[in-house]
Amino acid sequence: MSSKPQATASSPRMPLQWLRTQAGFALSMVLMVCILLFSLLFSVSIGVAGGNIHVLADAIFRPAHLTDLGRIMLVMRMPRALAACFTGAAFALSGGVMQGVTRNPLADSGLLGINAGAGFFVALTAVLFPSLPSIGMMLSAFMGAALAVLLVYGLGTGKHKTGAVQLILAGSAVSALLTALSQGVSLTFGLSKSLSFWTAGSLSGITWQSLVLTIPWILGAGFVSLLLSGRLSILALGEESAAGLGINIRAVRLLSTIVVLILAGASVSLVGGISFLGLIVPHIVRFLTGEDYRRLLPGSALLGAILLVLADAAARTVHAPFDTPVGALVSAIGVPVFLALTYRKKGAIL
Repeated sequence: MSSKPQATASSPRMPLQWLRTQAGFALSMVLMVCILLFSLLFSVSIGVAGGNIHVLADAIFRPAHLTDLGRIMLVMRMPRALAACFTGAAFALSGGVMQGVTRNPLADSGLLGINAGAGFFVALTAVLFPSLPSIGMMLSAFMGAALAVLLVYGLGTGKHKTGAVQLILAGSAVSALLTALSQGVSLTFGLSKSLSFWTAGSLSGITWQSLVLTIPWILGAGFVSLLLSGRLSILALGEESAAGLGINIRAVRLLSTIVVLILAGASVSLVGGISFLGLIVPHIVRFLTGEDYRRLLPGSALLGAILLVLADAAARTVHAPFDTPVGALVSAIGVPVFLALTYRKKGAIL
């Protein structure tokens, strides 16, 4: 009599236990890669002008006979879909790294004030250099993100170590300051409308040139984050345990902060501020694969890419022919998850 309820209670955990094996994890990675490829093809093939897989294949393999619809798919939709893929992976990776290095379950790239710093520099650049091309605006956003990280790391660094609590408090203060300055500049010079779409997060207007400028940075920082994954797993055991195992905690934190800067800074400069993606994706992957960052980070990268590609496809079709900011759709999912995580972790965050 007693063994039957025990089997029933443990049966829902069996799929998760199998998924956390080496074979299960490998199969899940292959499945997510296939879903990502399908999502990219789906995103490029839909739109107000129409299209399908056959038109896309004809445009790719027969460029000499490129039609107007094929040109739209290659010049406008494909860079946008690839931008969603790489920035979605970058936001999710940066959030996972931040949660590991601060040991805070509610951490993401916004913790370092990256979105606020990029927005402040974009506002300043729009005032001081209004005729600057989009590439210059992207570089300005990246510089603002770098300044925010330097401020946070400087304020959050003690004499002997960089504590997680200090980083969190410094990030909140710097983010609030830069956001207030950005809003002040926007209101003073009448830039609120032009900057609101970028602030909300949008993938409209992405070009191949902007992708060539940012993707190498994302790929390089993503590779370094995977190299750090083993050390982040050890750091999750606690600072004393990590130091006892020979981990240079200060070096890991510094290198992880630089990685987060590059991942999130390049992404924010390309698509604007998209919140909550770096928060919710690592938690979903953590629930499925466990706490090992050697599995958590690659899983987060793939799932983040899938979610943002599909969210952008929805943003282009939910109110067609108008373009809905993709950041609004991601926030609609992220806010309930954030509240649920806050309720679960109440009293155990700081």
